[in-house]
Amino acid sequence: MIHFNFYLFNKVISLKQNISILLYEKEKILNSILKYQISNHNNIEVFAIEKNEELLKISTKKSFNAYILNLNDLGTDSENFFKLLRSKNKNANIIAYQEPFLNKVIDNLGKVFLLDKPFKLISLLNYLDSINNTEVFHNSNKYLTDHIIFSSSKKTIFNLETHCTEHLTEKENNLLIYFYDNKNEEILKKDLLSKIWGFSEKINTHTLETHIYRLNQKLHKIDKNLSVSLRNKNGLYNLKCKN
Repeated sequence: MIHFNFYLFNKVISLKQNISILLYEKEKILNSILKYQISNHNNIEVFAIEKNEELLKISTKKSFNAYILNLNDLGTDSENFFKLLRSKNKNANIIAYQEPFLNKVIDNLGKVFLLDKPFKLISLLNYLDSINNTEVFHNSNKYLTDHIIFSSSKKTIFNLETHCTEHLTEKENNLLIYFYDNKNEEILKKDLLSKIWGFSEKINTHTLETHIYRLNQKLHKIDKNLSVSLRNKNGLYNLKCKN
């Protein structure tokens, strides 16, 4: 019998949209608690899976906002499952729990929130809450790199590794949206001026260059390998992102 040190409470998570969670465990202890603590009070659906083959099958057909997995139950299939999951959704939010004495190596499995049993339920719910608060699930979020999130609704750039945040002005935010949506293209000055400011090609571009310079400074504060680069030749601009 697996024992959890759960502390039950009425925690309300305010969600902007429905969230789906895939839960994998052979015993139904966590499933029962989550269904009571979360599903009955919030816009969260919990899909419980008990068999390894079912886990792999459903993961190839449907994407979930978060995956809660018992590493003990996964056993030798854990590496294959994580590789499959990352190939389908490299930014998937994975929450794994295990017996503390196992010391299972997960360094090659990407970003994983690891819990050792026994753990408090509040730790799990707070993590789900933090995901929601940073809008990882929200459509306005864009991954500039595997660890840099641009939230156009909040006008912020967030580093998942350092937890640093930079706030953008309205114009900087609109610029970055346009750069991101056209990140594989070189953009003319006149197009940026028209889309962001509504200026004609004849208007002086000093304002545009000033905003791009300031945006570059903020991007470099978040991560020195990430930049919006200004190309002087023929007045072309583009977004350059490096992982």
